Amino acid sequence: MLKKIRGKIVSIGEENISIEVGPFTLEAFPSFRILKDLETEQEYNFEASFEMSEWNMALYVFKDIDERNVFESLKKVSKIGPKTAARIVRSTDAEAISAMIGSGDISGLSKLPGIGKKTAERIASELKGKFEGIEIKNDLSDAIEALEALGYERFKIMRFLKNNDVSNMPVEEIIKIGLAKLSKK
Repeated sequence: MLKKIRGKIVSIGEENISIEVGPFTLEAFPSFRILKDLETEQEYNFEASFEMSEWNMALYVFKDIDERNVFESLKKVSKIGPKTAARIVRSTDAEAISAMIGSGDISGLSKLPGIGKKTAERIASELKGKFEGIEIKNDLSDAIEALEALGYERFKIMRFLKNNDVSNMPVEEIIKIGLAKLSKK
């Protein structure tokens, strides 16, 4: 099993990257953090997963172990394979995905690419307890939706809620504090 790769990024596309590893150039499917943080012509160590079936072979690469763990967990959920898991991990930060799973955030999970409400419920059910998250109460879901409507990314909102004690605050106060803290980042 392939776990790590060290190579130079030759090109970055929307859905794949080319990595030069010695005399070989490999096509790989990258994660969110790779697309967001890494640059071409630079050498990196990648966490990796090589998937092979009767019809296809694919290399998936991740910036860190957290992304690979989220990918590995997602592809074990019934009716989600490596392609869908890769699409999910490519669409948003692994921390946000694990927070949504940990908190049972069906609404957030169903907004991920290729995931509907039933699949989101299956993910939350099958991976329950696998990731630590925050408990989403109705107050928090209202605050999350309001902050998303104001243009903030869900994973940043979830990180803010996880790192701040907002459990006994009214929705308006959560939004006010969220605006102040999220606009600084």
